[in-house]
Amino acid sequence: MLNFERLKAIREDKDIKQEQMASILGVKRSTYSLWELSINIIPLKHLSKFSDYFNYSIDYIAGLEKERKHKNQIKGLNLKTLGKNMKDIRTKKGLSQENIAEILGVSQACIAKYEKGIISISTNNLYKFCKEFKISLNKICGKE
Repeated sequence: MLNFERLKAIREDKDIKQEQMASILGVKRSTYSLWELSINIIPLKHLSKFSDYFNYSIDYIAGLEKERKHKNQIKGLNLKTLGKNMKDIRTKKGLSQENIAEILGVSQACIAKYEKGIISISTNNLYKFCKEFKISLNKICGKE
């Protein structure tokens, strides 16, 4: 399961207050606080922005690896790149959109929209996808 306890540790290590971090991410402090407490899961676009701000890998922030940084990490989150990477993995495995929809518990239409970069996959579902196919969050998001 996803664990974002490192959000707080990273923020505090850099002497940044919750209010400042929330402002950097463009959210309310109360919203950010719920992410640190793991009550809510940080949306992918905000996770990417957090990653970019500190230049840490998404996998490190999510507690999936010990290495903080990746060399030449690419900033930003491009939904079309993310969708293309998801589709490439799916097709290499010989799976249909329906197969992926079943794994993630969403509709086939959602998978089609993810793959076209029309909508963003939830952080939790992207984590499930990455665990299923043994790929890093950073890599599938096109950040390396």
